[in-house]
Amino acid sequence: MLKKGILALLLSVLFASSYAQTRNNYYSTLWWNEVNFKGDIGKKGFYQVDFQYRTTSDATNKANGAYHDPFKNMMQMQFRPFFGYYIGEGLKLSIAPGIAPTWNNWRSSSPNFQMEYRLTVQLQSDKKYGRVILTHRSRFEYRMGGTAVDSKNSAADMFNEKAWSYDVSKERYRFRYMLRAIIPLNNKTIEQGTFYVNVYDEVFAAFGSNVPSGAMLDQNRFNLGLGYRFAKDIRVEAGYFMQLQMVDASTSTSSVTNAFHNNGVQVFLIFNNMKKLFKGESDPTPKQ
Repeated sequence: MLKKGILALLLSVLFASSYAQTRNNYYSTLWWNEVNFKGDIGKKGFYQVDFQYRTTSDATNKANGAYHDPFKNMMQMQFRPFFGYYIGEGLKLSIAPGIAPTWNNWRSSSPNFQMEYRLTVQLQSDKKYGRVILTHRSRFEYRMGGTAVDSKNSAADMFNEKAWSYDVSKERYRFRYMLRAIIPLNNKTIEQGTFYVNVYDEVFAAFGSNVPSGAMLDQNRFNLGLGYRFAKDIRVEAGYFMQLQMVDASTSTSSVTNAFHNNGVQVFLIFNNMKKLFKGESDPTPKQ
């Protein structure tokens, strides 16, 4: 109860700080792809490698934009290899370095690109309640941005050497908490041939000397989708995704927060146990 109360208080403070300023709401359409490769290392270790690619339409703050074409602008890529340890039943701790090439073309009149470097520490708990799998995931991120450079809205921007240099003014931290429920539909467990509901919500809180008050509530993500385990340890998930991003746009004379509402489709392809996959074995109750 104490933990829930602290979390509720934190969220209340964050939302209050974001609404205390003038808030402009803008909208865009998003396409989000991610591939996960998972596997065990010995008896207690594990790894997970994430590849992510996002594209988006123009946001409605851009005049005469393409507001419904989710493939028009590059938004972000991510590469993040996790290495972890099973602490106990259903509880695991992991750490991941990572990079996140990021484009600002879709919401800015001055398009730019920058590289972002991340170090993530993650604690995750998975527990079954009947046929429902409930996940609590907490992440702490150290984020360091590269120097912003002019963007051509293409992967070629990543070859600009200046974008890889550190910009100390972009150093910041972020805490993320996700609650997820997975519910098998046609079987009691997620075995081959199983359809399942996948629903989650994740809240992000940013902090550090370089984070303005209007951006403390960094973002919120909600996804409602359907998954299917179609071959041994391979699953696919697709769902309707809503993302709220808060960007401080304050000037010397006014306090302004720009809220970007990104709605679209999120698709995951998950290889759940690479070792058994290549051996042709199947785990009837794979780890999530």
